[in-house]
Amino acid sequence: MKNLAAVFMGALVLAGCGSVRYPTTYVLNFPPPVPQPGGSNGALSGVAVREFQCPEYLCEGRIVYRSSPEEVGLYEYHRWAMDPRQAITQYVVESLRAQSAFKSVAVHERGSEAAYMLSGKIEQLEEVDHDRDVRVVCRISAQLLETRTRSVIWSHAASETISVEKRDMGGVVSSLSAAARIATDRLLKSMTEEVLATMALTGRTAN
Repeated sequence: MKNLAAVFMGALVLAGCGSVRYPTTYVLNFPPPVPQPGGSNGALSGVAVREFQCPEYLCEGRIVYRSSPEEVGLYEYHRWAMDPRQAITQYVVESLRAQSAFKSVAVHERGSEAAYMLSGKIEQLEEVDHDRDVRVVCRISAQLLETRTRSVIWSHAASETISVEKRDMGGVVSSLSAAARIATDRLLKSMTEEVLATMALTGRTAN
């Protein structure tokens, strides 16, 4: 069975020379986070979330696939309508607000002040083809900075791999969304649990 990249290329050839084809665009689709009122009663002070970063090839617009660890392919006619950095950052902000662990959560802006600064990087967000197996992989890393001391008080990386059951681009993007959501949820769970536990052990307060 051909990998998805080969199937899409074959379809393009069959469409005939001289026909105009326009890119189809997609977005990472995340369900609204479930509010958790009173979970930690805003035990942590305000946090500012910087827009997550990623290697240029991952976020330059075209969806990425790999047919080998060394080869990076880019779908010419399947692209992101919204930059994955913006989509994942937005999901992080909404998830932190739903958790109620921080007293306030905002997107970082130049000149803004907050007790904590969260930054991160999308390290993988791609289709991976191996013979008949088609999967997607998402790996995200992040760190939390205490702005007063300029010290990193937490850092972690999380990843998720999902097999693509529906063998079309819609199935690939749906799987990428699920993998990104799972990896992000794991990151944020690790952060809040570890920071709150550290504060409890040291007797520190949120301020």
